[in-house]
Amino acid sequence: MKNIIVPTDFSKNAYNALSYARLLLQDDEVVFTLCHAYEPSPIKLLGKSPHRTGVLYNSYKQTAQEKLQQLLSKINSLNENSKHTYKVQAYGATLEDAIKSIPRDSYDLIIMGSKGATSLQNVLWGSNTYRIVNADIKKPLLIIPEKAMYRRPKKIGFATNFTRNYSKEELQPLIDITKKWNASLRMVEVYYDRILSPKQEKHLKVLEDLLTDIDCNFHVIPHLNTIEVAISIFNSELEIDVLAMINYPKSLLEKLVREPVIKKMVHHTTIPFLVLPSLTD
Repeated sequence: MKNIIVPTDFSKNAYNALSYARLLLQDDEVVFTLCHAYEPSPIKLLGKSPHRTGVLYNSYKQTAQEKLQQLLSKINSLNENSKHTYKVQAYGATLEDAIKSIPRDSYDLIIMGSKGATSLQNVLWGSNTYRIVNADIKKPLLIIPEKAMYRRPKKIGFATNFTRNYSKEELQPLIDITKKWNASLRMVEVYYDRILSPKQEKHLKVLEDLLTDIDCNFHVIPHLNTIEVAISIFNSELEIDVLAMINYPKSLLEKLVREPVIKKMVHHTTIPFLVLPSLTD
């Protein structure tokens, strides 16, 4: 039985992420927990008495619970998969605090949309998604772009520059999904120098040892200066279905999420991102 957290702000993108998750896990026994985090902005609370603040919070809570029940009814009316069950949960907190409050051993994966209802159109991910990526939650996160259409993963990209060691525990979610779909793993080195240092060679050997029992191909591409180049290579030249990266300081992921992205590129970004937590120093 898998337990999946699916944050929602009731936007089209959030529903698309849920639809993708249902198809991705259609053969598995799954409990999906649809969670919504609500917290009135400070400006709405400014000058309010404790009583009025309480009334405002109760109003937000009631609205959140009603919308979650409406969403649950919609899903159940369309659900033809007896292996899937759904729960809902509303949190009077920020999304990252809400997810941090959920015991880590009670769920396996977070699946969420790349942007919410109020996100700008010229950013790669919305503010909630950025915050979850940076919240050090220590759980895998699958981010579904707003234009993504489900297709069974056959080629999974794993971007690295071999500057650090990886543990088997860190790579296990990547190994599991690769095996589950009988997919090939396209390990991509993003290089600054074509010649690996002795340290990088050592890290490559460790990585190869950890991935011996899956179909793994090795690719080398030059240092990526922009997300536009990265997405173009990963999407077009390598034809991957999911891009995986480990979230650690000074990683490729950190570089990607900090760069501005042009609207044209975001519009065509359809690759889901599998963000794996760093579990080692």
